[in-house]
Amino acid sequence: MKLFSKIIIVIVLTSLVYVSFLIISDVNSISNEFSNFQLEYLPIILILITLGYFLLILRWNLLLKKSGINIPNTSSILIFMGGVSLSIIPGKAGELIKSELLKVKFNIPRSKSVSIIVVEQVYSGIGLVVTSLFGLYYFDLGLYITIGFSVIVISLFILLSSTKLFQKFSKIFQKIKFLNKFVENISESQQVVKNLITGKFILILLSLSTLFWIFISTSVYFILIGFGINIFELFTIWTMYTNSIMLGFISFLPIGIGVVEGSFAGFMAYRGIDISIALTLIIIVRLLVEWLPISAGFICLKLIYNKKSYNDKN
Repeated sequence: MKLFSKIIIVIVLTSLVYVSFLIISDVNSISNEFSNFQLEYLPIILILITLGYFLLILRWNLLLKKSGINIPNTSSILIFMGGVSLSIIPGKAGELIKSELLKVKFNIPRSKSVSIIVVEQVYSGIGLVVTSLFGLYYFDLGLYITIGFSVIVISLFILLSSTKLFQKFSKIFQKIKFLNKFVENISESQQVVKNLITGKFILILLSLSTLFWIFISTSVYFILIGFGINIFELFTIWTMYTNSIMLGFISFLPIGIGVVEGSFAGFMAYRGIDISIALTLIIIVRLLVEWLPISAGFICLKLIYNKKSYNDKN
């Protein structure tokens, strides 16, 4: 019930933020933007978003196999998308549902699965940084945001690589009631992490993570093109969108609600787009790029819960 309450709070908060943005925007301009959307771009947008999440699923499966976890592909996909549905929980803590599902459904130790989820987030962060670099020449404001976020990602990578630091932070997490059950065997967790951030394997995961953000950022570009906003270079949108995601991540708010929308709208306004139009566009962007996959994730979460668990079979 506590988790359900948190989800409801996030959805209500999101609705309030979006309604506030729409109130600030001019109603006539909103209706005009919707009526002017070129529907021929919609299939391209949906394909790019789908391909992006396909890459994340592929990355998830590779991480599982590299860690010696072999489960049916269908269950793996459902568990991953179930994690996407709860990414709305602050700090992406909801992603830990994947660890719980692996434990309940397949008796996979949490010490293994939690390490995989942490490494996933680090790779996503690195992919964000790499994607943002492409457009820094066109969007000078992005330099400071990218550097600041890079420091955070590098710090996390050092933390995961150092056995001493990893053990210290793991002991801190053990004292937190919510995280306690997810930090079981520290030495095993450290071994799993080291296995996932070394060798040629790292290049594959970095490529998949970067390509995900490229596909997603490109879908944002085509959303703007569909609404007749064609003053931006493709690379500029890559940097503007990934920078707004970075700021949302740093804010520690549920999916960066308000921060991502406000910063991206601000970036567009900085480049000459009317702020009321910019606010309307970013809401549409977030509904397609973020909330559509989250909705699909809730369906997958329901399906995986209906599957027989390890305890049922034994």
